[in-house]
Amino acid sequence: MARGNFKQKRGGGRSFSKNLVLDENGTAVSTDKPRRSRRDEEADEDEDSDDDIEEEEEDEEEEEEEEEDTTKAELTRAERKALKKSGKAKADTEEKGDGSDVDKDPLIANPNLAMGKKMNISDLNAPRELTRREREAKEAKDAKARYWKLHEEGKTDQAKADMARLQKIRAEREAAQARRKAEADAKTAEMDAKKKEQAARGKRPL
Repeated sequence: MARGNFKQKRGGGRSFSKNLVLDENGTAVSTDKPRRSRRDEEADEDEDSDDDIEEEEEDEEEEEEEEEDTTKAELTRAERKALKKSGKAKADTEEKGDGSDVDKDPLIANPNLAMGKKMNISDLNAPRELTRREREAKEAKDAKARYWKLHEEGKTDQAKADMARLQKIRAEREAAQARRKAEADAKTAEMDAKKKEQAARGKRPL
């Protein structure tokens, strides 16, 4: 047997290549796989076992997810059937109750339905009921008209105060006018007296 191309390690056993093949350059090449240590083989076996465990766990998780999806799908179908049955029963109940319940109280059947009121020709000429805003505006207008009427008659507090102020102003004006007239009369009388005095002096004999 010829020796292989592996280098001999110190203290290690000898290894020989059994099958040698010549490559393109004529060099002998061994076709045997290098011998692996027992530790490497055990590590590989551990890795293989770990991979197998992980694959089994993944398969179990996938199976559980598939079972959950199937259960959900079944529940959904059951719920759809129950909803369909309840909707159909509700529709049948409404159809049966159209002739009795609606006639008794239409607001129960449809509370949003506006209650129609029969109108007569006489109702068209009847006075329309005012809204709250229109009623308040009318009351304010009437109150204002009543106030101004009383104000013109001098019965309101503001009218009385205005009348008192006007009377005071009139009295002051009359007093001022009388004072001016008295002053004017006094001045006229003084001038007349002076004229008479001068005339009397002029008639005295020389």
